Amino acid sequence: MKKENKKIIIAASGTGGHIYPGLSLAEEFKNNGYDAVFFVNSNPASIEIMAKSGFKYVKFNMSGMPRKFSFSFVKFLLQLFSASIKSFFEIIKINPSAVIGTGGYVSVPAIISAKILFKKTYVHEQNSIPGAANKFLSKMADIAFLSFESSKEYFKNSNAVVCGYPVRKDILNASKKDAVSFFGLKDNVFTVLVFGGSLGAAKLNEIAFNALSPLAKNGDIQVLHISGIKDYPQISKTAGRADNYKVFPYLHNIAAAYAVADIVVCRSGAGAVFEIKALGKPAVLVPYPFATDNHQFYNAKAFEKSGFIEVIEEKDLTDDVLLEFILKIKNSISKKAFDVFSPDAIYGEAAAREYQTPQLSAQEIIVQYIKG
Repeated sequence: MKKENKKIIIAASGTGGHIYPGLSLAEEFKNNGYDAVFFVNSNPASIEIMAKSGFKYVKFNMSGMPRKFSFSFVKFLLQLFSASIKSFFEIIKINPSAVIGTGGYVSVPAIISAKILFKKTYVHEQNSIPGAANKFLSKMADIAFLSFESSKEYFKNSNAVVCGYPVRKDILNASKKDAVSFFGLKDNVFTVLVFGGSLGAAKLNEIAFNALSPLAKNGDIQVLHISGIKDYPQISKTAGRADNYKVFPYLHNIAAAYAVADIVVCRSGAGAVFEIKALGKPAVLVPYPFATDNHQFYNAKAFEKSGFIEVIEEKDLTDDVLLEFILKIKNSISKKAFDVFSPDAIYGEAAAREYQTPQLSAQEIIVQYIKG
C-alpha cells in the first residue's frame, strides 16, 4: 500500500500579512500529521517571524513587481526567473502533496513550478480585493480559497471557495488574567489597544496618543500602544514611564494584547479585521489610505454593518472623532462585561449574530479540502 505523502509547502511573501495566515494553516496541518515547509522572502521581518515559528523555511530573494517598466522591473524578472528555478528543485527535493500560496510574489514561482511537477496547487486570498499574484495564480490553482464573499467577483474563472480567514488559535485562546499580569495592568480598568501596521501609521499614532494619553494619565483608561519601530522613540519619550500608557515598537504576543483589550484602534488589514470579529471586540478601523486598490477600506466596510466597528478614514480622523466612539463603548459596557465582552449587551441579539463564530475555522476547512 502506497504511503500517504504528508508534506505541504506554504509560499508566503512579505511580512505578517501573508505569513501569519500561513502559520495558522501550518499549525492545522501539523495537527493532522503533516510537515509544513515555508517559501518566504529573505527580508529581515519575514525571517524573524519564521525563526520564532519553529517551522522549516526556504529563503527567496524577491521584491514586489514595479508598476512601470524600468531597471527595477528587469531586476524583478531576473529574481522571478531565479526563484522559479530554485522553487522547481526545492519542490522536487521536498516532494510535497500540495503547494499553497497565501499571497505575494514568492507564491508565483512556487505555484507555477508545482503545476509543472503535477502537484496540487491552492491559493488563499486574505483581502476583499485580491492582490495581483493571487488573481494570476487562481487561474491555474486547483482551488482559490477566499476570506470575503465579495471577493468571488474577481475569481469568476476559477474554482473559488469562501472559507474565511485562518485566525491563529493562540489569539482565540489567550487568557485575559494572564495578559493583565504579563503587561502589568489593572484588571478593572477600561483598556484600549492601538496598533498600526507594517505599512505605516504616523497620523494614527499621533492622534491616538493625543486623544488617549490625558485619560490614561487621569487613570480613567489604560492603553497598550504598538507604535511601530519608526514612531516608537517619539511616542515612548512623550509617554514617559506612565503605568497606564505602555508603548511598544512591536509585539509578538499580540494574543495577550487582544485578550486584555476592551476596544481596538488599528488599521484594517485582513488579519486585524478577522481577528477582531473572531474575538468579538469593538473597534475603530482606520484604513491605510495608500493600500493597493484601497483594499483596507473595503476590508473595513465589510464589517462595519455589525455595529461594533466604526470605520474612520484617515482624512477624517481627529482626536475628538476617535474619542467619541471609544467613550461610547466605554460608557456602554457594564462592570460585569470586563472579563468577556458581550455584543448583545450593547447592540442587541440581532447585531450580535454578526459575531457568531462558524463551526469550522478557515484553516480546518482548507485542510479538509486538501486532504480530500
